[in-house]
Amino acid sequence: MLPRSLNSQAALLLLALHLLALSWFALANPHYTWDLVPYVATSLATAADDPAATHEATYRVLRQSLDSTQYNPLIGGEFAAAVYASPENFTSQLDMYRIKPLYVAALRGLTALGANPVDAIIWLSLAPGLLICVILFCWLRDLTEPVQAALVVILFSIGAQLFDLSRTPTPDNLSALAVFGGVFFLLARHKVAAGTICLCLSVWIRGNNIVFAGPLFLLLCWNHYCRSKPLQYKAFHWYGAGLAFSVLSCLGISAAFDYDWWRLYYHTFVAPQVNLNVFDQQFSLFQYLDALGQSFQQLLTIQQGGVWVATNLPLFLLLWLFAWRESLKNGLSYLINPDGPIGIAQFNLIGLIVITSFLLFFPQIAGLDRFLTATYAIATVWAIETLQTAKSESR
Repeated sequence: MLPRSLNSQAALLLLALHLLALSWFALANPHYTWDLVPYVATSLATAADDPAATHEATYRVLRQSLDSTQYNPLIGGEFAAAVYASPENFTSQLDMYRIKPLYVAALRGLTALGANPVDAIIWLSLAPGLLICVILFCWLRDLTEPVQAALVVILFSIGAQLFDLSRTPTPDNLSALAVFGGVFFLLARHKVAAGTICLCLSVWIRGNNIVFAGPLFLLLCWNHYCRSKPLQYKAFHWYGAGLAFSVLSCLGISAAFDYDWWRLYYHTFVAPQVNLNVFDQQFSLFQYLDALGQSFQQLLTIQQGGVWVATNLPLFLLLWLFAWRESLKNGLSYLINPDGPIGIAQFNLIGLIVITSFLLFFPQIAGLDRFLTATYAIATVWAIETLQTAKSESR
């Protein structure tokens, strides 16, 4: 075994090389999906009630920023071409992207400082991806040897598809950073205020983070209520305020941008809607279940030479099962009658709620991993903590 000082230096070198590789890959190979188009539009200070100006400004930036091989796919294909051909169709799509106000504010801030909107969008994917790696390393270093921590970070980045997410124009990495950072502050550094603020902000980056933040704040409040006189502790006040703020934020943002789950589900999984303003399809259980079934059929694809799995969720579920193999019953009873602060095991139960929610309400199987980065990171930390505890007890 290396001396501690050499181990730390080797770990930092490994981590630095990994971060450089991740940065080079993201910047040299950006993946410009159609999501780039509406996010560029949200970053521009054009009048919201002038579809023609918004349309012209957006596609002008894209033409100037991308070469033809990158630009043409954004206006090709039936859906992209129909949206490109009509400013009204185009602007009807934008509320689905403006509904992430903190992400949009960050984009507009970088653009106001002079950044090219396309570059700003990629950097808002890359920078949070790098920070996720750094935070994960800092947490794992508290649990195991530094070199082992760095190696786990590298394996996690591959398994959680951070290389792809860091080059794709979406708020996925920023969303994951807010959630994972909040959990890190709460569990690893015991910073209640910082953790609560991060989790609340995550809802402003992506509203569906309420599926994690809401149950977690509720669980933390319940834990304090059962164990002590909660009103005497600042932590209880922070958690209660976090619960109220995150729920009210989610409801307020959804109302402000006319969020409609069925419209989004239908648009994504049933039939793309060129003009969302005229969407009038009533909820249909048959269409919901049919689309759900078709999505789950994408989980396994049998190809020549083997079977292709569309998501890495099974890998992280195995980590979850490894960590829970002896403590599931005790962990569940601990939720109901706690005799101490909740730990990472209970946080991982919240992760199961997140996974189940996405599988039922937004089953984009091929893109599922991008919504679960923070859940995967928490499961990774838990597996390493469980492994180290088992090693210590066997000595």
